[in-house]
Amino acid sequence: MGLLDRDQRSSIKNRADVPTIGKEKKPSYTAMLATSGLCILVALAPLPFASMDMRIVAVWVLLLSAVLLLTVPQAISSRDLAFLYGFAAISLSWAFVVSEQLDHTSPLSQRLMAPIWEQTSAVLGEQLNGSISVALNQPFFSAGSQIACLLSMLCGYLVGRDRRAARLLLMSFLGSTLAYASYGLIAHIFWPDYLLWHRKYNYLASVTATFINPNVAASYFGAATIGWVLVFSSMSSDRFSGPPLSWREVIRFRLHTFSPLRTFCLLACFAMLSTTMLTGSRAGSVLSLLCLAGAVGAYFRRGLKKRRLLWVFPIAAMLLIVGAISILAPLVNQRFGVQGFFDSGRWQAYVSTIGMIRDFPWLGSGLGTYRWVFPEYRSGDIPSYGVWEQAHNSTLEAAAEMGIPFALLLGIGWLASLVVLFRGMLGRNRDAILPTAAFWIGLLVILHSQVDFPLQVPGFALAICPILGMGMAQSFSSRAKVLTCPSNKS
Repeated sequence: MGLLDRDQRSSIKNRADVPTIGKEKKPSYTAMLATSGLCILVALAPLPFASMDMRIVAVWVLLLSAVLLLTVPQAISSRDLAFLYGFAAISLSWAFVVSEQLDHTSPLSQRLMAPIWEQTSAVLGEQLNGSISVALNQPFFSAGSQIACLLSMLCGYLVGRDRRAARLLLMSFLGSTLAYASYGLIAHIFWPDYLLWHRKYNYLASVTATFINPNVAASYFGAATIGWVLVFSSMSSDRFSGPPLSWREVIRFRLHTFSPLRTFCLLACFAMLSTTMLTGSRAGSVLSLLCLAGAVGAYFRRGLKKRRLLWVFPIAAMLLIVGAISILAPLVNQRFGVQGFFDSGRWQAYVSTIGMIRDFPWLGSGLGTYRWVFPEYRSGDIPSYGVWEQAHNSTLEAAAEMGIPFALLLGIGWLASLVVLFRGMLGRNRDAILPTAAFWIGLLVILHSQVDFPLQVPGFALAICPILGMGMAQSFSSRAKVLTCPSNKS
């Protein structure tokens, strides 16, 4: 948190909202407990093998429920209500679809029952109680991780309304990612065939840290790279005011004002970028660099505009991206040379998944049933080796498992979140780093989820979703009119 406070003291001296800083109330004990609980979740969710075990997910659901209860007594503004209405719409729609997939007796479930139940009944010679889900009760066992993700984003928003809690949440994320990156690099050097204390047999040439799949690790460390670079950039003291300095004066000023704290942040940026490149993920590495360039350009857009370099920056950024891929990502270069940017198997998997959506358009085949249904639709053009447990496209997989209407509603929700973060990034001056980091991290995650499955890994989603919720809360001024204030005396 001190990394951001130093920037705030130097960059908002002449701003009209300076007098409000000293009037900020000390947070209540319940608010501090809620913030601490959410920071623990963000820091520890990736640790136990990316929280893939359902028992670990259950622990996180309990923790998030406690955090949510602690935030209930806090004040609610009109903007908070708008967010809560949208969140409730998606949550209730999700609950309706899952309940119908589990039900055996409702008219809708009887009408949309999966054909496999009638076929099985005919083979066995007895009538089975079928359901919309092709695998009995599978939506119940797969619901935990999605409940945790919904709760984590909601808690991130409610906790992140306080600017000090929001900064602490971001720094908890960045500090934990640096620890995981350090472990990943050390383990890659000394124990490349081990994932924590378990032996691994795949991705031996890739840095995965505590994640099983390098694509998820690339998106995680890429998001952290964006955050660390923005923190380092926020230490610039001439971002808002004053005429542009000459390049010689800028370099001299940077050399004379370099401190141990800035050196540490610079090393952290290099470590996170190196870890991202060493995962060997093509899409993860390229998208991380593109979003990183966008974050830097958006943060320094005023200075670039003053120097008339706003249109030159994209060209320079593309050259730097190509250079970073060439120097820091040998495995990515190798995969580009052998497989190109995109392997054909995924395109065929998308076509096969669209076939699933065509047969289960309304309520899907059942949450968590993709791995059971896909073999029937698997194209013969897909190589015979490998097991497809995910569609490598979260949107298509959501439509296949939950139906087209819910997938459209979910897509609208993600688009609305990006719009809010984008407006906050361009509209906020004080604490602008918070919505800026959240927007580009969210954009990276959503884009990567169209060619892979990072959001379907609980350890990744539970670390990222609170940051997105916090960013939406910090996309607006803290002076919003309070509608309800149940307890302001604590």
